[in-house]
Amino acid sequence: MTPVTHGSRSPRSLAARLCLLARAPESVRTGTGGPEGPDGPDRLPPLVRAGALTELARRGLLTDDGGVVTPDLDARTDDPALDDLLELITESPPHGWRDWVTRHAGTTLDAVQAGLAEEGALRVVSRRWLGLLPPRDYALVDGEAARALRADARRVLHGREPVARVAPEDAALA
Repeated sequence: MTPVTHGSRSPRSLAARLCLLARAPESVRTGTGGPEGPDGPDRLPPLVRAGALTELARRGLLTDDGGVVTPDLDARTDDPALDDLLELITESPPHGWRDWVTRHAGTTLDAVQAGLAEEGALRVVSRRWLGLLPPRDYALVDGEAARALRADARRVLHGREPVARVAPEDAALA
């Protein structure tokens, strides 16, 4: 059976935009929420995973069946990070939403960051850990893109636009 591709692909998934938003230069400078700030490294994987789950649910590729995440078995998104998550959910025993936000969340973060690096939004920074293992880290290339995402989120949160007029993608990002 041929996989069905759903949804028009926006330039970046919600997970990718959340990853960039978390890396906004203002976050790092103030130490409030960026990957290098307090609690950043521990919070980033579940944040990005929650964004990926939200994106898949918005596209109708994941549904809720009594609190259990249920995937569309033949769906594809043409986004490697989202497709990997769909495959993981499809091949795993059933779990609830809360479990999927944290279960192997680092794999989704890694896939999203690799995609952003391939696109040129992040660059790979290698360093040595204990002098042996070269963990892969990423640095923001274009601070303006992250600043624009932050401005959009603030506009939604603090703006005067009626909720009914806020695009679902913007609401999810905020």
